[in-house]
Amino acid sequence: MYSMLDTNIQSPVPEEGIPEARIAPITVAGLRVDELIFTQGFVHYCDISKCGGGCCHSGVYADLGERDEILRHADAIGAAMDETQDADTETWFDGEIIDDSDFPSGQAIGTEVMDRDSGVSGFTEGCVFLDKRHFCSIQVAAVNAGLHRWAWKPKYCILFPITVAEGVLTYDDGHSEDLNYCGPTGSGEYVHSVYEAMREELRYFLGETEFGKLEAYYHENRERFEAERMRNNLVRLSV
Repeated sequence: MYSMLDTNIQSPVPEEGIPEARIAPITVAGLRVDELIFTQGFVHYCDISKCGGGCCHSGVYADLGERDEILRHADAIGAAMDETQDADTETWFDGEIIDDSDFPSGQAIGTEVMDRDSGVSGFTEGCVFLDKRHFCSIQVAAVNAGLHRWAWKPKYCILFPITVAEGVLTYDDGHSEDLNYCGPTGSGEYVHSVYEAMREELRYFLGETEFGKLEAYYHENRERFEAERMRNNLVRLSV
C-alpha cells in the first residue's frame, strides 16, 4: 500500500543552478532571494476544491525536529485522520534520513505516501497525512487543539510552491510543473505573483522583521517585476 516517491517537496536546484542575475541584492533570515518569486505568476489563492491538494501527492521532507514535533502530537494527529488513513506512527515516515543544509538540523526525513483516490488532483498517491477531503491531518489536529493551523506542520509544506534551495528562497518550479491547477501549465488563472499569493506563509516562515525587508524590496521594485511578468507571459489574466 505504501511506497515512497523520490519527488518529495524538498529544495531542488536546476543542474545549472539559479542564475546570479536573478538573485536580489538583499538577504532575509540569512537567505538569498531569487527574484523569480516576484515574477512567477500564481492563482489567487490555494483552493483545495479546485486542486485536490495536488502539491501533497509526493509527501514532503521534514526536518528531524519537525518529525519529532509531529510524533509528540501523534495522538491528536491520529485522531484527526479518517478511515482512509493509517494512524500507526510507524507508517508516517520513510525511515531514510538525508543530509541537507537547508534544514535547521542539517538532516531531514520524508513523509510516507500511500495510494489515494485520484479525485480532482489526478494523482493516485498522496502524503500519509492527506485525508479523503484533501486536507492535512496535521493542520486539522492543530486547529482542533486551539493552535495556529501551521503549529505542527513542516515548513516546506507551508511554503510550497516557495522553497529554500542551497540557501536561496526561490520558486519550486520542478515540483510545480505537474500541478493541474496552480502549476505553470495548470488550468488556474494567474492573477498575481507567487510572492503576492504567499505573503502570509512567508511572514510566518521569516518572522515579521525579516518579512518586512522582503516586502520593502518588493514594493521598491514592483513596477519592474510587473513588467517582467507581462513580458515573459508569467501571468495569465482573465478579461
